[in-house]
Amino acid sequence: MKTIVYQSYRTENVPTWINTCMQTVKDWATLKDFDYQMIDDKLFDYVPDWYKEKVNGKIQPISDLARLELAKEFLLKGYERTIWMDADILIFHPKQLNVNTIEEYLFCHEAWISLEAGSEVESGKIICRSKVNNAMAIFTQKNSFLDFYIYACKEIVRNSKDTVSLIEIGTKFLTNLHQFLPLHLFKNLGLLSPLNMYGIAENKKYLTQEYTKLMGAPIYAANLCSTFRNTSYQGIDMNDKVYEIVIEKLLETKGELVNQYFQ
Repeated sequence: MKTIVYQSYRTENVPTWINTCMQTVKDWATLKDFDYQMIDDKLFDYVPDWYKEKVNGKIQPISDLARLELAKEFLLKGYERTIWMDADILIFHPKQLNVNTIEEYLFCHEAWISLEAGSEVESGKIICRSKVNNAMAIFTQKNSFLDFYIYACKEIVRNSKDTVSLIEIGTKFLTNLHQFLPLHLFKNLGLLSPLNMYGIAENKKYLTQEYTKLMGAPIYAANLCSTFRNTSYQGIDMNDKVYEIVIEKLLETKGELVNQYFQ
């Protein structure tokens, strides 16, 4: 199946660990004999001006729509399958990460662990939630979802009377839709919340164990949530060093430090 993997990120002031992540995706595409394309800020050209203005220029909802428009363009050009991957996805076990599926589209199952509001790391109650995200989004030639999703994105933003959140047409929309119309989900690509990242960086195994209970399947790649970069989330300092430590550990063990708890 003729497949293209595509990503987007700025070309200036790129964190070293983002370059590492994107290189693992590019290497994976080569391994699987897929085409690969990196798009810079030209990605924003795929979104109408009124939409950009309505979301106040927020990159996340702009990218959410642009990646869909690009998928449609690639399919019209003759690709049989498109695979979008966020720039902060790290593939740490490329041989095991396979997207062979009969489904016409796929999004990602998200296991999100955080602390109860007002709690502190080490002593707080852990809250677990299952969601759906579009950190990786796959569409085939015969899919019936892409045009609907493009339409829905535009209508949600067009009719919004409040500030459009960062996850409004991505995680929020897909998670809500999944409750009424079960979506096809890919379960071997995880999303690591700041609490996950802290658990891996500081070797807090109980946090990783809570995550695997919710995830339910081994992961061979992970989205590292760059949205939280250089912020403090529930008392966790998400500086570049944390990302670098997590990446080093995942690559060194090929994800075994997480997947061991599935056995």
